[in-house]
Amino acid sequence: MPTVAQYVETFLAQHEVRPNTVSAYKSRLRIYVVPYLGARKITEVQRPEYRKFFTDLRVAGVGNSSRNQVKRALSAMLSDALDEPEFGHLIPGNQVLGIRVPVDRRKKARLTWEHVVALAQWIDPAFEMLVWYGSLQGLRSMEAVAVRAVDMKRNLKKLEVVEQRQYGKAAPLKTSYSYAVIPMGTFLIEKYADHMARRTAPPSASALKHRRQRGWSPRPAEYDALVTVNHRGAPLLRSTVSRAFGQAKLRARAHGVMVPAAATFRDLRDFMDAVLIAAGVSPRNVQARMRHGTLALTLDTYGFALEVDWVNAPASFEELFGIPAPPGLPEEAMTSRSERLRRRAAGTQEEKRREGASRDLCPRPAHRRCASTGP
Repeated sequence: MPTVAQYVETFLAQHEVRPNTVSAYKSRLRIYVVPYLGARKITEVQRPEYRKFFTDLRVAGVGNSSRNQVKRALSAMLSDALDEPEFGHLIPGNQVLGIRVPVDRRKKARLTWEHVVALAQWIDPAFEMLVWYGSLQGLRSMEAVAVRAVDMKRNLKKLEVVEQRQYGKAAPLKTSYSYAVIPMGTFLIEKYADHMARRTAPPSASALKHRRQRGWSPRPAEYDALVTVNHRGAPLLRSTVSRAFGQAKLRARAHGVMVPAAATFRDLRDFMDAVLIAAGVSPRNVQARMRHGTLALTLDTYGFALEVDWVNAPASFEELFGIPAPPGLPEEAMTSRSERLRRRAAGTQEEKRREGASRDLCPRPAHRRCASTGP
């Protein structure tokens, strides 16, 4: 009769699901379950002991989210154990089903266009496309880092979502609903063109010398197909995206844009969901764009962005999302990117003119009689 520790290895070896799911099960079972229950025979552990196991995890400081993940992995393992011909009949059912562990709902940060534009401005320039992929296409972080040049169908103004990256390697998407071809606005196409001009520029002599000194091996050809890579030309990891996003928040806040401290890359996707619904796009169309399995999931964020700060948007609705603007949007949502840039340039020139006029009226600003002189 196998112990819990022995069957954990059997379960991991024979469980046929997505590789990243098996990897998650592996860490949860080996880190939490095996040290606590590993020496027990799998047919001997009873429901009260499993309940005490989850209570002890809480006492040890393990959060509700992690405990629920452990419960999910343990439940999957016990379900497989019930089908074992040698001892499955000796196990009195899946003993962890029905054990309640509180669920912590993720606190969503309410982003605005001002926040999104600031994040794109202050994130590492090599990663700027990730912000736009999240806020305009609703891509998850590991979907955003997996976008390839071939997926950017610029002539059709479409983005094809076909894979994600897990630990740097190509992996299947989260669900069958995640595979889609999403409309793409001219704003994103222009950003992509600028990004790829920098991305494909030949490395400098000093960069090549640095690679030779470090002994870095040549990059696989598949890396060159990716739109966004790290500074070594390799696929981005989740930790790299999280760190870059956190640094962008700090820089934006240092320059006066108060991006919510709790914001994560995931909130860019929720931001797009809320903006589209607040703009009057049909919920079914939003569901298709968000690639949600249910309409209820699409509507989950409805209500926290009822008033969108379109004045701070970087382009018009159609330029941003690649679909016709719904009726009833304010004039700011219809203002093109070129017009916004023209107005910004005009405002800068006017500000310089006023500063010049002020200097002419008061050539010595430090003089006390000039301290309050206006333009």
